[in-house]
Amino acid sequence: MTCATCTNIDTNLSNVANGKLLGVSEATIRRHLQHKDQNKTDSFFTDVPVEFITSRGKSVRLPDGSWEKISFAPNAMALREALSYDDLERALEGFVAVDPPTKSTGHTATLHAADLQIGKANQRGGGTPETLARSMQSFKRFVLLCQERKPEHIILSDNGDCIENVFNVPSQLVTNDLDVPAQIRTFRRLMIEGMKLLAPLAPQITYVSVPSNHGAFRTGYKSQGGTVDADFGLDISYQLEDVLAGRDGFEHVGFVRPDTLEETAVIESSGTRLAYHHGHQSAGPNAHGKWWSNQDHGRRPGWDADILAVAHFHSMRVEHSGNGRWIIGVSSSDAQSDWFTNRTGESAIQGMTTFDVKDGQWSNLAII
Repeated sequence: MTCATCTNIDTNLSNVANGKLLGVSEATIRRHLQHKDQNKTDSFFTDVPVEFITSRGKSVRLPDGSWEKISFAPNAMALREALSYDDLERALEGFVAVDPPTKSTGHTATLHAADLQIGKANQRGGGTPETLARSMQSFKRFVLLCQERKPEHIILSDNGDCIENVFNVPSQLVTNDLDVPAQIRTFRRLMIEGMKLLAPLAPQITYVSVPSNHGAFRTGYKSQGGTVDADFGLDISYQLEDVLAGRDGFEHVGFVRPDTLEETAVIESSGTRLAYHHGHQSAGPNAHGKWWSNQDHGRRPGWDADILAVAHFHSMRVEHSGNGRWIIGVSSSDAQSDWFTNRTGESAIQGMTTFDVKDGQWSNLAII
């Protein structure tokens, strides 16, 4: 619906002249023109919004013998499409419920959405559009694996740092491509898209979420704004649970979070006890074993797990810990951390980590 201001703008006049004519500022005229053109498509290339056309030429042969050509910004277009929603209801429009399979091979398949840091940009790995593309590719590859292996249970986990935030390092304020509310909406929508893909694939689906450093609510640079429960990743988990409750096709979906004021979530599946922790409380990637052994001594949540899944360090690592117990550090799908690569010379394969569990052990470990 076009507003009165947009309707009365005379395109033959300047913005200043239109402002005087309509009794508003030049900036107001500019904003209305931008809003008016936002969803406007080109008269020839009707599937490309005009705001993404960066140049014109001749390329498509017309009946009169001439040619028509455009260039556009696909990443910018993909980003706007990813953010073109207001709530989760719209994300679920058109979803068709499918009964999950009843036969399985008795194992649990896990997929770890770790350290996506949505909003992180200006890296060698790109920004939000590239992170979204990698994540959707991982979801689709995982779907193929589940269709082949037929798990009895699928665990999709947010292992923390789902958003970049703006109060972890000073550079975030100028390098991010999304503000914090948009980061939250984007990750939330991405997880709904993932749940829609996974829901038909197993009799039981569980979404696990844990607090993290980038996900923490802060009131300033490194200034914690509450307890460990004041976490955007946890809040997104609650939102997903609310919107999926009682919805056809998601009756078998459950949610697991740490107990109040705790940072480790625990779930048991296919004869295997799994503990999830972001990993930011360890002194380094080689110190998870010491941290976990201390949790064991204090009987903290996850102390008796068969497998501890951690993130935070953006690379996949596997470590034997104790008698038949394992620590699996999962990979990241983010746009990479150029500061770390520049300082150390190291980098890691991007993507989501997946592995199957059964009877206390893991198998089929991969980055997809």
